[in-house]
Amino acid sequence: MPFFNVIRWVAWKDLISEVRSRETISSMFFFALIVILVFSFSFSMDQAAARELIAGIIWVAFAFTGIIGLGKSFSAELQNDCLEHLQISPASKGAIYLGKLAANLLFMLIVEVILFPMFVIFFNLDVVEELPLLLLIFALATLGLSTVGTLFSAMTVQIRAREVMLPILLLPLAVPVMIAAVEATRGALHGDPVSLYGNWLRLLAVFDIVFTVLSFWAFEWIMDT
Repeated sequence: MPFFNVIRWVAWKDLISEVRSRETISSMFFFALIVILVFSFSFSMDQAAARELIAGIIWVAFAFTGIIGLGKSFSAELQNDCLEHLQISPASKGAIYLGKLAANLLFMLIVEVILFPMFVIFFNLDVVEELPLLLLIFALATLGLSTVGTLFSAMTVQIRAREVMLPILLLPLAVPVMIAAVEATRGALHGDPVSLYGNWLRLLAVFDIVFTVLSFWAFEWIMDT
């Protein structure tokens, strides 16, 4: 099967499964909604502190919500021996990885696009002018989390304690993404010139490129073990 067809069909399979079950996006959405409500009530009396911390709050919600979705990425393949069929498939393992990555990235972005207006409402943010830049930051940072998260999801799927092992493996490696995302988001929300936080955007771009290549290469080894 041609390389790009494999990517398309793997991503399409995950999307169709999610449309039928609505399990991943719904669990991600309700978890993030709880986080937003908790933080909004916590800072309801101190708007100044909330504005200073909002970038970190946003990415705490996005990151932990993403981990929930990533944890379910390969767990569905355990049913009906689907994982074994992927392992013995003659299709490129790298293409399978990219298909899974595309689906995970889309799920996370959908939830973020739904949730961000809630941050705007609950924390009274003015983001009209900065919205295109914020969407770019969200896309770059979410791609970074999805890249390593998809790889570690495949690595831990057959471990009994996979719900615990995935965040333990993912979060230390995702620290550069989280720091860069928080700093870039803070700069954008404050209306700072891009030159002041452009290095964080470049860090996100470099991280995405490097770890997409490394994960693409490592995925075949993981699937064969």
